Amino acid sequence: MHGPVLAGRSVVRAAIVLVAALFCSVFATDGFGAERDTPEPQETFRDVLRSGDRGPEMVVVPTGRFRMGCDRGSKVDCRRSQRPARDVYIASPFAMSKYEVTFNDYDRYLKAKGGGRSDEAHDHGWGRGRRPVINITRSDALGYAAWLSAQTDAHYRLPSEAEWEYAARAGTETNWPWGDEFVPGRANCWECGSRWDGERTAPVGSFPPNPWGLHDMHGNVAELVLDCWHSNYKGAPTDGAARAAPQRGGGNVDEDSNCAQHVVRGGAWFLVVRSTRSSHRAFLDGVYYGPLIGFRVARSLNGANEQNAQAPRGAAHHQMAKRRKG
Repeated sequence: MHGPVLAGRSVVRAAIVLVAALFCSVFATDGFGAERDTPEPQETFRDVLRSGDRGPEMVVVPTGRFRMGCDRGSKVDCRRSQRPARDVYIASPFAMSKYEVTFNDYDRYLKAKGGGRSDEAHDHGWGRGRRPVINITRSDALGYAAWLSAQTDAHYRLPSEAEWEYAARAGTETNWPWGDEFVPGRANCWECGSRWDGERTAPVGSFPPNPWGLHDMHGNVAELVLDCWHSNYKGAPTDGAARAAPQRGGGNVDEDSNCAQHVVRGGAWFLVVRSTRSSHRAFLDGVYYGPLIGFRVARSLNGANEQNAQAPRGAAHHQMAKRRKG
């Protein structure tokens, strides 16, 4: 008779310990706030939306300096648009979405705003869920980022072109994070060696991440960034800021800037292997959208990176579900 009672008490004690441990864990990690304003590089988190859902999973990108563009001494033929190469310093940490924004992510936004264009985020019958959202204009992507900002009191935006390349290189100086030669099966593009090549998008996370934990920076969909298109890097900023349209003097750009042509990065499922190199650049007309185009979001941390855009400023703390990369 004592056995079941003791066992029951043991179970109760264990449950109390477990609840206490979970409470302490949540209390210790609930937001960056005053306890720890600067998150650790490669730490991941998801902001809580006002609806109770969670935003896209974000990866903290460290500060640092890198060589942006393609040097003439490179083993590949450098395009004029990728020169002159220059050193860029990212002075403040920021977060980048771990994956390209998915249909799961974007459909929450469509539902919240009561729908969109008849073909906005059309999936071509390939399926939604964890596939990257496609048929998105730059304006659509900016609208999604602004909605995330309003939902979380944080500052979400498109990354600048420099931030994008910095995150794609992830501390490397080669054509791809894994080296100067393409490795078949590491991305989704025309003749990349995946089962989706030239046919359709792949679900996000189908390929290994780069050294900083970011997936699909090469191939799958070409990713919109904040910058307006310039035919080369002459006069480009060295602080990671985005560039305005040439007719505006090429200065810094914000989310309200209109680009006749804007930059996309990373290559796509229907584009050739060389388009997936870290330094490769391409452009689109301002209103173009289609099945090759998607995006990922960046998030400023504690008011940092505000030079790149003028979206709502983030509060000092947010509810988050966070995980240290192990």
